[in-house]
Amino acid sequence: MQRYIFREMGKTFLLASVGLTGVLGLGGGVLNMIELGEVTPGQFAHLMLILLPLSAALTMPLAALFGAASTYGRLSADNEFVACRSSGINIHVLFLPAIVLSVVVACVTFVFFNFVVPGMVMSLDTLVRSDLQSMIEQRLHRSRGISFGDYRIFADNTMVGDSDPDTIELQRVAFVEMKDESWERIGTARKVLLRFDRSGPKVAASGELIGLTCLDPDTLATIEFGQQSVARNVLPEQFLLKLKFLKLGELLHYWRNPTAWQDVREGLDKLRFAAGRLIVYDGIYDEFLRRGEVAITDTNVGYTIRADTCGQSPREGIIEFGNVVIEETKSGRTRTVTAKRAIIEVPRADRIGEASIVIEVYDARLSDGDATIEKPKEQLTPVCVSPDLIERVNGIALGVLLDAGSPDGSPDRLAEERLQLGAVIDTTVRKIRAVVNERTAFSVSACVLVLLGAVMGIVFRGSHVLTAFGISFVPMLVVIVTIVMGKQLTQNPGTTWSGLVLIWSGIVIVGSLDVWTLTRVLRR
Repeated sequence: MQRYIFREMGKTFLLASVGLTGVLGLGGGVLNMIELGEVTPGQFAHLMLILLPLSAALTMPLAALFGAASTYGRLSADNEFVACRSSGINIHVLFLPAIVLSVVVACVTFVFFNFVVPGMVMSLDTLVRSDLQSMIEQRLHRSRGISFGDYRIFADNTMVGDSDPDTIELQRVAFVEMKDESWERIGTARKVLLRFDRSGPKVAASGELIGLTCLDPDTLATIEFGQQSVARNVLPEQFLLKLKFLKLGELLHYWRNPTAWQDVREGLDKLRFAAGRLIVYDGIYDEFLRRGEVAITDTNVGYTIRADTCGQSPREGIIEFGNVVIEETKSGRTRTVTAKRAIIEVPRADRIGEASIVIEVYDARLSDGDATIEKPKEQLTPVCVSPDLIERVNGIALGVLLDAGSPDGSPDRLAEERLQLGAVIDTTVRKIRAVVNERTAFSVSACVLVLLGAVMGIVFRGSHVLTAFGISFVPMLVVIVTIVMGKQLTQNPGTTWSGLVLIWSGIVIVGSLDVWTLTRVLRR
């Protein structure tokens, strides 16, 4: 009898799994969950094969519940259980096939959610990153072209480099050079060479425009250039890596060490940059107070700054000089800049290694030999931060970087950055906790749902498909709603523990119904 029940329930389960997986996967619901950007038709076909296991993981518990309700309901409608009871068979023994199926589905769902699906989802990133030419071609066919730094580029053809697959050549190119969302120049180029860097978490591109002919929109003057560089530009992500796409082992690793997660690392880079910027400001200010002048140099340009007054903002650390004289040495030539006011600032960057020191002068007179130019405002050539300082900043220990204490009792100038980083770390931990509990609860729910479906099928004699579906849908809906709502609450600050309780409350409710129906309702 148990083999018969298991065989009938297994057939219904398999058919329901295939049907629901096809509807959810091919209908695009799972694809929307992945949140991909633009993909080519070939990539899309490959994606659908990868996404089927995720659809199966989502639909298997519902298919098992439907199979149990339908099979046990049909047996009850045919009075099979009445016959078994009349023969002295303990009716509870006949629930063994439902229990076995529920445990198998729970284990398979847990493995899919925590190991199989995350591995396949991660392969989406490799798939999209590996076909940069198709991505570039698709973007070029749009009316807005493709943006690289200050350039918006349109091209008729693309070619992958023979010797370097990370080099793409755009031919018969038209471009617009933008500045503050306005057109600076328009023109054409014989070709554009783009080089892609895939070494980091995001793909970046840089290159050169070759054989340029430019038109100034204001003067309508035509200018020809042999070559012009395209600044390094990070491409928009086609695949958004999130915590919910990671394997269980990776989630537990980031739970123990949240500073290793990419969002937290970005926050750490910002905090480290803020600390390095303050070191730069303090070093310049201290040197001026000690010597009465300050020297700022790199391999391309050097400045010697003298001034009557020097001040530093207490919070940001920006340096301001009054009645300043600057000697600039660049490419073996020296010029003098005098100004009523000068400001030294380090503009924001992602990392301290990308930072530069910018000097802006106001009401300035620039003297180069016999030539003198007066300007109300001028920004001098930026100076790269020294490698020694970059190494010093990158060498600051994490504990020191996060320590808000100040030995002299002075205000913490990095308080805002530390507060933002702390919020990112807390958010990361809450999200990991929510994802782990969500996956586990959804997998465990199969154990209580399938058993409840079998009991309710007997009680309501659910041989009809619509009756079996209704019996399956209601308890499944309760579990899904509590898990989804609980996950959202777990991710929010202040409601973490109430969210965890809500995640598991649906399973507790269904489990209680299992006990009540098996001990009270089914006996009658």
